Parts: sequence; C-alpha cells; structure tokens
Amino acid sequence: MATTTEQFHELQNGETITIARKDGRGHTYTVDGGSPMPSATSLISHVEADGFGVGVGWATKRIRLAGGDLDAPKFATDEAIAQGNALHADIEGYIKGGKVNEENPAFTSWLRVIGTHWDWLATEVFLYHPTLLYGGTLDAISSGQTVWDWKTKDPDSYGLYGGSLKDHAQVASYAMALREMGSTYAPVSANIAYVMRDGSGVDVVEVDLEAGMALFLQSRKMKTMAADFKHLALPPAKR
Repeated sequence: MATTTEQFHELQNGETITIARKDGRGHTYTVDGGSPMPSATSLISHVEADGFGVGVGWATKRIRLAGGDLDAPKFATDEAIAQGNALHADIEGYIKGGKVNEENPAFTSWLRVIGTHWDWLATEVFLYHPTLLYGGTLDAISSGQTVWDWKTKDPDSYGLYGGSLKDHAQVASYAMALREMGSTYAPVSANIAYVMRDGSGVDVVEVDLEAGMALFLQSRKMKTMAADFKHLALPPAKR
C-alpha cells in the first residue's frame, strides 16, 4: 500500500516549501501539492551498458552457491534490500538522535570510519529540481556542505566490480537539485560511502559532480527518447 510522507524544506530566500514523497512501486515527489515528479533514481537506468552482464554473473554465482536453487538470487536481493534499509535507518537514528545499534556490523563499521568524524547537518532530505522536474531523497549532508550517499555492498562483489557509475549520476543529480531549488544547503562536494554488509570495511569515493551530472542528463535524455519511440517496438497488431 502506498504511503505519503511530507517534509518541510527551507530555502535561501526565507521561504519554506513542502515536499511530499509517495512510496509505492518506486517513489514520486510533489512540491506544495503540485504535479508528481519521478525520482532521480528512475532516470539513471541508461548510465551503464554492462549492468546486465554483471547482474547475470551475480545471479549465476548465487544459484551455484545455493546448490542450484533458482530462487537464490531473489532471496539474496531481498536480503540485500533489507540490510540496506537497516543501515539507512540506523544512520538516520544516529544523526538525528545519537542512537547506536551495536548489533548491526555494517552500521558500526560506518560509525567507526565516517560517523564520528563529521558534524552532520541533516539526513534523509527530500529535494527536487525545479526545471528538470525530478525528486529525490538525500542520505545526508555534513559540515562543509558535503552531500553523502550510503550504499551497502557484498565485499566479494565490490572487490570484483567496484561501485557503479549510476551512483555518481544519482548523487550529482541531488547536489544539482539542491543548488537549483535555492536550498539553504548548498553542496560543494559529494561522497559515496560503500559499506560492506558484513562490517569488514567502508570505501569512501569522491564524486565528480560535473561528470556525474553529465551522466545523469544523458541517461534522462535516453529514457525520454525510449518512451517517445516505444510504439516502434510494439507487436504488429498493436502498432
């Protein structure tokens, strides 16, 4: 069942806007009750052409490790999503209220490497781009106006494939949105923290905001074009 969460966002001109996020199959965003906007993450599917091959390799490995169980990739994906949500929730609890969950190895690793070394301004911040018309939820912003994104990773997979260009496009789109909407948060830099799910380590990668935004814009353009020409790929009877 879809749920809607509202958040106030203060702008540099002294005004305050209301950004609402509707959660269902993906996220959509509205500003002050306006028209729904897609999430930035829904617009970056065209960033990496080799994603399918990586996914097939990962799924094949999961099936092999599970003794041929074809449902293994789904179970692993569900578990990864749950672990990612748990990390985000624990980080939010720490930044907002100083709560420490010592039972989550990924969180304790994040806390040791990142959490205690920065002053945090906000977490789980709703945002939108006023002209490109997309929304998003920023994981955190720290002193010095640095935006952060948390990604949980399987250490073996990360050792083989590293991070994703999609992650850079996503974070850059958030930073650009904050600037364009005139937010009191004015990011000058961005980092992605790849947190190993087993707590074995954290890799912090700096984002090239200009390159990341270029990737985002090209992916957004490709997605729009694909939607415009979708009719060309319909079965003959439906054209």
